[in-house]
Amino acid sequence: MEESKKRLLVITGNLPYPIKLGIDTRVTGLLKSFSRRFEVHLVCKVGLRDYFNYVPQAKKYCTYVSASLAPNRKSNLHRLAYKIFFYLSFLLKGTPAELYYNNLSGIKNRILKLIRNNHYDILFFEYWHWEKELIQACKGLKVVDTNDVQFLRLRQIGEKKSGIITKPFTRFQMNRYKKMELEHLHLFDLIVCTSEEDKKTFYKYLSPQKEIVIFPTGTDTEYFSPRKREIGEDIVVFYGVMSGFMNIDAALYLYREIMPLIWDKKRDVKLMVVGNNPSEEIRALNSDPRINVTGYVKDVREYLSMGKVVVLPLRISYGHRGRIFEVMAMGIPLVVTPQAIKGMEIKNGEGVIIEESPLSIAQGVLNILDKRLYAEQLGMKGRKVAGERFSPQATYDRLTDFLVEYSKKDRSEIK
Repeated sequence: MEESKKRLLVITGNLPYPIKLGIDTRVTGLLKSFSRRFEVHLVCKVGLRDYFNYVPQAKKYCTYVSASLAPNRKSNLHRLAYKIFFYLSFLLKGTPAELYYNNLSGIKNRILKLIRNNHYDILFFEYWHWEKELIQACKGLKVVDTNDVQFLRLRQIGEKKSGIITKPFTRFQMNRYKKMELEHLHLFDLIVCTSEEDKKTFYKYLSPQKEIVIFPTGTDTEYFSPRKREIGEDIVVFYGVMSGFMNIDAALYLYREIMPLIWDKKRDVKLMVVGNNPSEEIRALNSDPRINVTGYVKDVREYLSMGKVVVLPLRISYGHRGRIFEVMAMGIPLVVTPQAIKGMEIKNGEGVIIEESPLSIAQGVLNILDKRLYAEQLGMKGRKVAGERFSPQATYDRLTDFLVEYSKKDRSEIK
């Protein structure tokens, strides 16, 4: 006899379609998996009116979708007004942008009405950026998907970007952010993180009785699968959303300090930077005829498969770099820094070569470009690891099954 499905509400800041960021990939994977064993409802805001056209994609996996236009997106005047109020709130209270915009009155009231008028066995929040009143109004099992330790991520960025004058204020704001994040996380019954390292960090700051589990970001290993590649020109690929500080820093580091060492040995090598929303600094690289900055592409697999190697020399890292699993699943070898795979439990030789200095990274790339059999074997090892450890079945489906069993616990046991 088929089990009756429990009802699960996913609360996320933005409609995860169209897929633009790593978090969109994670949420869409979770929705698909949750629908196997839950009646899934989704509530979110929509950043642009055109994005309402993507709601039917969410309805493939959700029984009910409540998507509303973000109040600050109604007009340019609205955007300006909300931006002014946000900066005031940030300066006076340290309010993060996600916390401010997720809880604008129209959005918060919509979510409160939904959870008060319906019975949900599980409420699944993406990130902690929700007002305490809203979290405490939930009667079902409250789960937060953290993805990473947010205050550590922002601290890394702040330390890199702040000057001598602004550094004290940045530290002050980061301490306020840390306090808010930990206070909010205490309100959830279950915390989902993506790595053992993040779990240890949370336990360092939260109660040892807090329930914390690890479920990495998964990759659709059927969609991201090996493609036949021609023996054409030598192309090195950098892959990532190109508006974020971490990726901008890494791409410029690759271009300025690593590629010249490669060009000294092989002058015809091309560099392709693949990713959405390239900053002005990244777009400017197109002036070099050896560089192709693609910007948004409809099918990233087409561009990844042009490359003989993907290089991700990140110098800071946070979150779960799911793009690494996508490349591994396609059987394309990678050369990465230790920061790029930090907390992801990937070892040297498992589809990736781990190097730290510009010279050793360049040599790792040249070895792959020059040794075809070695490159193929390295890529296929990565494909095997991705399938075994990071497929939807090994990640999202396991989380779904865990939540089914966990929700059967007596609530007094959870507390």
